[in-house]
Amino acid sequence: MTGYSVSSAPPDLVCLHAAGATGAMFAGIADRLKGLANVVTPELPGRGATYDQKPLLRMETAVASLLPGLLTRPDRSYALFGYSMGALVAFELICELARLGAGLPAVLFVAATRAPHVPPREAPLHLMDDTDLLEELARFQGTAQELLDDAELMDLVLPRLRADFELCETYRFGQMRQLPVPLYAFGGKSDEKVTAADLAAWLQLTLVGGTWEQLPGGHFFLEDQEEVLTRRIASIMLPGAYAATAPSGTVPHG
Repeated sequence: MTGYSVSSAPPDLVCLHAAGATGAMFAGIADRLKGLANVVTPELPGRGATYDQKPLLRMETAVASLLPGLLTRPDRSYALFGYSMGALVAFELICELARLGAGLPAVLFVAATRAPHVPPREAPLHLMDDTDLLEELARFQGTAQELLDDAELMDLVLPRLRADFELCETYRFGQMRQLPVPLYAFGGKSDEKVTAADLAAWLQLTLVGGTWEQLPGGHFFLEDQEEVLTRRIASIMLPGAYAATAPSGTVPHG
């Protein structure tokens, strides 16, 4: 049980997108949870309705951009889900909410990224030239090759993507903090950049337990495992709504 505030309305699942992406990446989850939970997809500047705005380059400004949308939410009335870059932003948002004494989410879901206190192992993507960056994007297997080969499209996409990578790669984890929020981490079994140990390390950041789990697929395992991931999230947010299956690693609550 996640301890949601008492309410007759379905809880909100606030989803924070990956680098280079928009809130549209959660459209399938929103459809699957329709009537059970409201999926809310705030976006950082430089995409969607704010495409003409400059993308943000630092974690502090990303948190400041998204914080007003969470400050007015009652304590434990919503869940937070961050994918890749969004997971790091979600963690820092909760830290700031806790510092301000504001309402916290009932649960934090993170996916496809190392725990923030795990040191990076790769060269920074945002410093690569376009050729090397495109090769790395092909390795992620999240973008079709025909799109990567479209020079005109890449001229539009790469600046925003490079900015998002800079936001992540200049972020520095500060003092070790443990959140009073249950934490559930997911990753792809064949993700070369996020290992089982990287996911398990997230559980060092919660005071009240959680789990980690690997699902089939790479960094963008969401594309093929959307139904499974939605069931996992729903079984935690809405006990009894979906049947849960045992995850790979578990820390009991309490």
